[in-house]
Amino acid sequence: MDRTPHSIDPQSHTWLELGEVQRLLLDAYPGIVLGLDLGGRIRSLNPAASQRLGVGREALDGQPLVGSLIAREELELRAMQLSEALGERVPADAGAFSARLIRGLPADEHDWVLRHRDGSPLPTRLSFGALRDHQGQLSGLLAVEALGAPGEDAATHLPLHHHDRLTGLPSRAVLADRAEMAIQRAARQRSVVALMLLELDGFDTLCEEHGHSVGDDVLRATAGRLHFELRKTDTAVRLDRGQFAVLLIDLHQPEEAQLVAAKLQKVLSLPINVGVARLPVTARVSVAWFPAHGDQLLPLLEAAGGALASVTDAGGVAFAPLPAPAPEAPADGT
Repeated sequence: MDRTPHSIDPQSHTWLELGEVQRLLLDAYPGIVLGLDLGGRIRSLNPAASQRLGVGREALDGQPLVGSLIAREELELRAMQLSEALGERVPADAGAFSARLIRGLPADEHDWVLRHRDGSPLPTRLSFGALRDHQGQLSGLLAVEALGAPGEDAATHLPLHHHDRLTGLPSRAVLADRAEMAIQRAARQRSVVALMLLELDGFDTLCEEHGHSVGDDVLRATAGRLHFELRKTDTAVRLDRGQFAVLLIDLHQPEEAQLVAAKLQKVLSLPINVGVARLPVTARVSVAWFPAHGDQLLPLLEAAGGALASVTDAGGVAFAPLPAPAPEAPADGT
């Protein structure tokens, strides 16, 4: 009988030295369990992980956790947090998952947003523990989802300052951190960072006519559409009611953001299926960008907000006007 975990050959992956009883316990665990090597590559997943992520148990074998299930921006943010907490620089690579363990600190429990196969967000609290060989040396990592009380959704236990409980999208605090890092990198690389505001027209009226539970379904569907259309490196956030913000990074020129805005406006204006009903929705979109409209999140939000307010027709797209150039000083200095 094959007793290796999910087609992993113990001769080629000696890092995963789990006994049969341990494997059975992990297979029976109702939350997500991922086995990683020290390079951050996925070497095993339990049935619950396979079901929750929508992938076969062997589809992710050898794939890096960052890029396949976790966005690189998530890892960069965590590395920055660890650097501050530990008082030393923690690189934004696979070593961040074991940074606490190799320093003899307790297992690192943190909130991550995993990606379902269809691109939708899956907020998950993972605890990274150590796998050790017979000599006691760190040989791999085990990422285990921290569950709440039986029958409760683990996502409801995520801190509200990290994620929006309704949609699973990152919070405004996460948006601020990612925008700061993206703008600093863009300044070095001379690239463009765009900030978009998206608003569902008539969202309050929709809730009054159909009920707030239907409004919640519309918001979740909108969040899913954003995750399906955006790159993994981009960030979508729900700001308030039917308004969302999107951060686009590493662009070469503002025109790229304009193309994305037009595409998102079209996608978000498609009817949404809620139960047996098919509800019509329309969205307005505005765009501001670094460096033209500011080098911090707040001025970008203000510029995009002003542009959004100028859209009077449902389903429009607006771009923040370029600031007027500063007047030139007289040649004689007077």
